[in-house]
Amino acid sequence: MESLFFLVVAAVAIISSILVVTCKNPINSALSLVMTFFCLATFYVMLDAPFMAATQVIVYAGAIMVLIIFVIMLLNVRVETVKRGTHAV
Repeated sequence: MESLFFLVVAAVAIISSILVVTCKNPINSALSLVMTFFCLATFYVMLDAPFMAATQVIVYAGAIMVLIIFVIMLLNVRVETVKRGTHAV
């Protein structure tokens, strides 16, 4: 049962880490990074290290990701939209 849970969490961690790199929207990439951090915290809990898991969630998934999302929104990064049928005069 524990090995099955490990495989599921590992699959989610691998998929979310791939999404961090491949997402075009930086907010979606940051949210995928949060999911990767939570999977890592789950691995720490499985290794009987609850303090490391709590530190992982509080420091990285909490504080660092808030700063990253704040910087993304401060830079005002937008996905380029293609204007169809309009010409600049």
